[in-house]
Amino acid sequence: MTIFVCVDDNNGMLFNRRRQSRDEAVLEDMVRTAGQKIWMNEYSSKLFQTVPEKIIVEEDFLACAGRDGCCFLENIPLKPYEDKLESVVVYYWNRVYPADTYLDIDLSQNWKVEDTKEFGGTSHEKITRKIFRRKDR
Repeated sequence: MTIFVCVDDNNGMLFNRRRQSRDEAVLEDMVRTAGQKIWMNEYSSKLFQTVPEKIIVEEDFLACAGRDGCCFLENIPLKPYEDKLESVVVYYWNRVYPADTYLDIDLSQNWKVEDTKEFGGTSHEKITRKIFRRKDR
């Protein structure tokens, strides 16, 4: 399974149950990188209103996506599904925002960076995308 996630410099994802930020360039890159439909919950689907044919909405999407599925995660823990993960695509906002929900897996352990890309977004001058793959697979 491939997971897509957006974080700040402290791995923060949400503050007061709201996403820290959003960016059209990130969404376009995510759809292009996935190359298939992206599973997500209702909360995240609102970001993809311009490309509804590219998403699958299911509240228990991490359980439904399957081994080869791609998922976008914003507001739920990832740790219970860590063993199912093959790769994690992280978009870094390159700044620190207030946060009370964080990415709950440690990508410095058992993961290697396979690819890094920097690009300008519609809301951020610099966004960094890193693709992490498991070291043991």
